[in-house]
Amino acid sequence: MIKTIFTILSLLIFQFGVSQKIKETDLIGEWTFIELQDENGEKQTKIPLARFGRDMGIENVNRDSYIFNVDRTYKSFNPLNTSYGTWFFDKKTNEINLELRIEPDSPYLPSLKKAKIVKKRKDGFYYQKPVHKKILIYSTDSMTIAYREKYVLIYKQK
Repeated sequence: MIKTIFTILSLLIFQFGVSQKIKETDLIGEWTFIELQDENGEKQTKIPLARFGRDMGIENVNRDSYIFNVDRTYKSFNPLNTSYGTWFFDKKTNEINLELRIEPDSPYLPSLKKAKIVKKRKDGFYYQKPVHKKILIYSTDSMTIAYREKYVLIYKQK
C-alpha cells in the first residue's frame, strides 16, 4: 500500500512538479549532480539510450554539475567535459534555461549556424537556443529536475 501511494505521488510530481516559489537568487552557487533516479525513486547508473526512437544501447549515467553566477553566466562540468554559457530562471514554469556558449573558432559552428540554433551576441560568442531544465522539487540545499519521461536528476548545493 505504501509503495502504491509513493508511486502515485512520484508520477504526479513527474507530471506536474511541486508548486514552489523559487527565486533566481536561490539558484546562485554550485549544484553538484548526485544521481539519476527512476519513477520508483531507485538510483540508476545505466539507462537505455535511444535516438530518434531507435534503441542505441545502454548509457552510463554521467550528468553535469553547475555553477550559477550572479551575472547570469554558468559553468557546467563533469569528468568528461566543461562548458560555459548564460542562464535565466523562468518563474512561471520553474525552469532553468541554459544557453550554451559556442566559441567563434568551434569546428561545429558552421553546422550550428546552418541549422539556425545559434545567435551571435555583442560579446563575440555564439549562443545556442535555451535548454529548459524543469525543477520539480526545490529546497535550500537540493533540487530535483525532470529528465526524460520517467527519470529525475538529483542535485545538492555546495
